[in-house]
Amino acid sequence: MPDTTTRGATLSPAELTALRKHVVHTADGRLAPTASAKPRTVEDFLTSADDVKRMIDGDLAAFVAQQAKKTPAGEVPPPVPVLIWAHGGLTDKAAGLQTAQRQVAWWKKNGVYPIHLVWESGFKTTLEDVLRAKPGKRGFTDVTDLAVEAAARVLGGRKFWDDMKLDSAGACLPPVGKGAPGGAFVLASALRSYMAANSGAIELHIAGHSAGSIYHSHFVPRLFEGDDKLESVKSVTFLAPAVRVDTFEATLLPLAETGRIENLSIFTMNEDQEKRDNTAGVYRKSLLYLVSRAFEAEKDAEILGLEEHLRRSGRIMAYLDDASERLVLGPVARGRLSSTQATSHGAFDNDEQTMMSLARRVVGVPDSDEPDHVAVFPSRTREVGEFTPPPRPEPTAARGAAPRKLALCIGIDAYPRDPLSGCVADATSWADALGDAGFKVESIHNADATRDGILRAMLDKVSSARDGDIVAIQFAGHGTFAPDLDGDETDEFGPKDEALCPIDFRDGQLIIDDDLGAIWDAIPDGVAVTLFFDSCHSGSANRQITPKEFESRTIPAGATPRMTVLDADEEAAFRKERAASPKDEFRLEAWKEVVKVETNRAAVQRAQRVDGREVLFSACQPDQVALETNGHGVFTSAALTVLAKTPALTNGDFVRAVFDIIDDTYEQRPMLSATGELSARGLLTSVHDALPAAASVAVETNGHRAPGELRTAAIVAILRATADLLEAGGK
Repeated sequence: MPDTTTRGATLSPAELTALRKHVVHTADGRLAPTASAKPRTVEDFLTSADDVKRMIDGDLAAFVAQQAKKTPAGEVPPPVPVLIWAHGGLTDKAAGLQTAQRQVAWWKKNGVYPIHLVWESGFKTTLEDVLRAKPGKRGFTDVTDLAVEAAARVLGGRKFWDDMKLDSAGACLPPVGKGAPGGAFVLASALRSYMAANSGAIELHIAGHSAGSIYHSHFVPRLFEGDDKLESVKSVTFLAPAVRVDTFEATLLPLAETGRIENLSIFTMNEDQEKRDNTAGVYRKSLLYLVSRAFEAEKDAEILGLEEHLRRSGRIMAYLDDASERLVLGPVARGRLSSTQATSHGAFDNDEQTMMSLARRVVGVPDSDEPDHVAVFPSRTREVGEFTPPPRPEPTAARGAAPRKLALCIGIDAYPRDPLSGCVADATSWADALGDAGFKVESIHNADATRDGILRAMLDKVSSARDGDIVAIQFAGHGTFAPDLDGDETDEFGPKDEALCPIDFRDGQLIIDDDLGAIWDAIPDGVAVTLFFDSCHSGSANRQITPKEFESRTIPAGATPRMTVLDADEEAAFRKERAASPKDEFRLEAWKEVVKVETNRAAVQRAQRVDGREVLFSACQPDQVALETNGHGVFTSAALTVLAKTPALTNGDFVRAVFDIIDDTYEQRPMLSATGELSARGLLTSVHDALPAAASVAVETNGHRAPGELRTAAIVAILRATADLLEAGGK
């Protein structure tokens, strides 16, 4: 992981004061209104707009003048290299300051003026929380990478990755409304002004590690704006870049192709080494794979630092292949300018050969046998910013063990404003029925049914199952609509997604299709998972009832809909949890900047999954309302009746039987979502059980009978009616 502080290390007030000449600190992309000239603690260390201008017009100018004195009389001083460094996303404020403290003297010894962009991020803490077991809860250290990816996506990783991207984009924003500009925007403006007034005095070099490449993708274009825009930036060098390929192609690649970035290079690991890396000893690949598969909007997003993704872009490779030093795939020794021995994602900014190669490029050392006067990089044993995960537990059962039946039953009545009365009863009844069928049941009711609690329990059931096991998950509660934040209509936040409502949903803690899909993707091979959802969440990509249509529905007397509509404040809370709140103009503008350059994300079409391993029984069609009456859900009452009378049904037969016994008074028909042969498999049976001898006729994804079945049923009904008439007439 990217370098942070040595455990127990602190910076003295004198060291912090000295760093004010070289550090631009931002929080949420913003500078502080004021800052102490002599900070005593890390918390006291802030940067204001005046500090940035003082750094460039005062501190940098003084360094340039000092370097000029080294030039022989009568000669024009060469431009002084200025290196602007952006750290990775797992580096917090204290760590960023420690890195600056360690590097500043080294850069200056090499005649380079360093400026470190220190930007706060909660991502490191979030990743640790995802990968580390919480007290009293089962962790995810013994599961497959798919389960880790699912946990990382749904338990906060996606949110904090988006927040981190907003921080980087926000730092580069001009003033929004009556607010101040972002901190990096102020820096870019100050650099442009200085270079316009002091032609040839400095040259700019840009470097970033991991998520620092995301920051620079927004920062570097700001150098080419305005009347005082730069003609060129000398170099941009990324170490294990975590920026998306599409973002890079939209922002920096055009500048490199046209020569405004004179030299753009990437140091990263080759594909084999990337897959031999691990993240915190838990995820058995590099962090960049976790970014691609868990943190980005779409699964398997293409990331610049992954060789296999990089090589898919003919445009990027055409640029990189034009000069041999532009792409360095390590570990490799290729001379002074292109060597790296980093063997993990986090090692690049601490690897001597990588950093020495970077320094030689910045100061202009040729790749030859001439004497090398670059000072040695002060690398050290890495004992920073990392946490020790719990040891992997031993397998809980030997191969060939008897299949297990595992169930999770969730019921929520105690919603603060729109309570229900039959959901806990439903969950209890399902628990009893599944227990009688041999399932080991875990139940979550009311206050315990938070978003975090539900998702962790679902993932625990799925990830702890092994080949041959049968898993059943039941949910009874409200469903609702949420803005589709992954859509391309970013000004309106796109169309609506359906969502399950945990007990804390009004705080933005909704469970949307993407969350559930990430968990179902982690279902191990050979595990059968069946879901019973008694709410208005269908889990499909079919047409959905709109909030307006819901509010106009006539609900039968004595029935209560298991659906609620979010108000403006609740939608804003959801947006804040997932992206940017429309109430914060600055963050909303940053969100638009992020999505604008993620062109593949905007092009993603939400499609029904065609390779799902789960079987989902939903209480109603996507354009209907799930109801409860007489102390139970209409769907649950019918489903448990069928299960008690005829348990040995196929999945398709089960949904049809439930369909047939629901009273026509309720405009509610259950739905089966199952792919492949799953509709013809036995209800709550192992995937290794043989298909029933007389397999059911295929069921359409909306759960209605197929046309052939409807015609047969109609003929049977006519014959029965004719027989009844004849019988009546003969009496």
